[in-house]
Amino acid sequence: MAGDVVFVLNHPQMSTEVRNWDLVAKEMEAAGATSSQMYVRAKALAQGKLDPMPTSFPEAPYSISAVAG
Repeated sequence: MAGDVVFVLNHPQMSTEVRNWDLVAKEMEAAGATSSQMYVRAKALAQGKLDPMPTSFPEAPYSISAVAG
């Protein structure tokens, strides 16, 4: 339909959390905000790497969702 925004996911095999981190990293890049630890974290998690920032849940190195609740 005219005027609709369509998002095409380049990586359908990504989990929702990894896709979200990928979006965060890309938005930060677009804003020129690449010198923060949050950007470093977002970029690493978007690439499927271990979380570079310590968490209180070492058994979940790819996720910070456990500390939010």
